[in-house]
Amino acid sequence: MSPPQNSQRVEILSLIPLFPLNMALFPGVTLPLRIFEQRYLRLVTDSLKSDTGFGVALIRSGREVGPAEVWPLGLYVRIVDWSQGEEGLLHIDVAGESRFRIVETFPEEDGLLMAEVEWLPDEDAHPVPETYDGLMAVLNELKQHTATLSLKFAPVETAEALSWQLAQLLPLDDAARVELLASHDPLERLANIAANLDRWAKE
Repeated sequence: MSPPQNSQRVEILSLIPLFPLNMALFPGVTLPLRIFEQRYLRLVTDSLKSDTGFGVALIRSGREVGPAEVWPLGLYVRIVDWSQGEEGLLHIDVAGESRFRIVETFPEEDGLLMAEVEWLPDEDAHPVPETYDGLMAVLNELKQHTATLSLKFAPVETAEALSWQLAQLLPLDDAARVELLASHDPLERLANIAANLDRWAKE
């Protein structure tokens, strides 16, 4: 099921399939995934056939292969590209869209995790304040690292995009990433990042 097309989505519930990940994903970022487990091959096949997305959530305990407990915040993603690899592997690129809060999860017979989710509201677009030119420079430097080459980023034209891309690339612990994902104000999110940047860089 797709998220409702409404800027005030809070408290609207949906049931969606969930893909637990070892990394957090933020809106506007595109991530490549390799799919080989039968439950996720089914998830991807169903998503492509119905032109719908699915949820991804950061693993709190467990592993991507096998059962996993996830953090209560996640992101609805859509498949933007796919290709068939060798030995049954499926390669997909997913783009992060809408945020949600997980109300309840339960596994299906094949182990695919389903989640009842509450959609978080969309954010209004804000220009990047000049006071955060330094954060833009930090982001450009982070994008030069080899580890980021598999990720795809849209051009930064808003405070939202700057904050989400920094959240994706900065060396944060999982709790900090989930806290940023839950934030409703991009300017407060940038202020939080700016205030903690030195501490995070040293960790």
